[in-house]
Amino acid sequence: MLVEIRYTAQQSVTDAVGSLGRTEDVRFSPSNRRLAVASYYRNRIVVFDIDIASSSGATQVALTGGVELSSPALQLPHGLDFIDDNTLIVTSRGSEARVDGPAANVALFKLPPGEEIVRTHEVLPIARWPANGTTLLNAPGSVAVTRVKEDVGEVLICNNYGDTVTRHLLDRATGGAIRNSEILLHKYLNIPDGVSVSPDRRWIAVSNHTTHNVLLYENSPALNSDAKPDGILRCVDCPHGLRFSADARHLFVADAGAPYLHIYAQDPDQWRGVRHPLATVRIMDEAVFQRREKRILSISHELSLMQEIRMMAETAMESVMETNALQNSLHALQNSRSWRITAPLRRLKSIFRRLHRKRKSSHHVTG
Repeated sequence: MLVEIRYTAQQSVTDAVGSLGRTEDVRFSPSNRRLAVASYYRNRIVVFDIDIASSSGATQVALTGGVELSSPALQLPHGLDFIDDNTLIVTSRGSEARVDGPAANVALFKLPPGEEIVRTHEVLPIARWPANGTTLLNAPGSVAVTRVKEDVGEVLICNNYGDTVTRHLLDRATGGAIRNSEILLHKYLNIPDGVSVSPDRRWIAVSNHTTHNVLLYENSPALNSDAKPDGILRCVDCPHGLRFSADARHLFVADAGAPYLHIYAQDPDQWRGVRHPLATVRIMDEAVFQRREKRILSISHELSLMQEIRMMAETAMESVMETNALQNSLHALQNSRSWRITAPLRRLKSIFRRLHRKRKSSHHVTG
């Protein structure tokens, strides 16, 4: 049984918690001294200063301050992760349901220090990756920083609209510009909605929304976009956020369609095969969950819209490709030798048709 851990905080901090609204992701910094939360509809990120201590066998948590980030680059922020304690990467899905909506993107921010009174800071990103064919981003939803060295960082991003997980190398010396992008996973993905990498970097877990399961892949050099999952976690309605335990032996999966947290366990050293929850824990009472039903329906409607728009875009692209193919064929025909040879015959045919129409018209008037 999981025990709820209560926290202490000043009024300014509790006000900031109460103003978050719909939240989509939460992350601890590498030092566990900061906690970042994505406020989806408010287009804000709140980073709390946190102090965790143990006393007499009990865990004590204090939120001692924080800072709220506002930026034009935050457009429905859906995922976030720390590169280091002072640098945050945020994925914004943008408004995929509106043609004139804000653009999806990934942005990196240098974080201001937290204060006892939580204040809003308007910030500009130190780097911004647009969603396009070069970056391979398509409605970026969730992000996991998998490795950070002095000059380079490795990042995995779930693309809700593109049904892919992309891998990116960022150049830390230039503030976070992309060095390289590639599609890491694609096969069997249908609205990937969360990604987590085990602490030993051996396993990658992806929440697969439409198929109601979590897919696990061994993170080997042979991993590619056609790879089949090595493991599948079942008995979850709408898998969303997920995290490995510190020893990589357990995986915690939040269910966006039910008031539960599902806990899965690996075999002694691997996650292969099909698994069901070791335990399922209710994390909110019925009254709180009922207040969330409208949000859950909104998420389902939003994701359905995304699928419809994607299908419309694919149909439109196919139509454009067919039109282009016909135009190319016509152009090739008009430039062919046979077309030039038969040109006089076509002109004669045109003359005869005009004369024929004039005669018919003359007979009609006389009659």
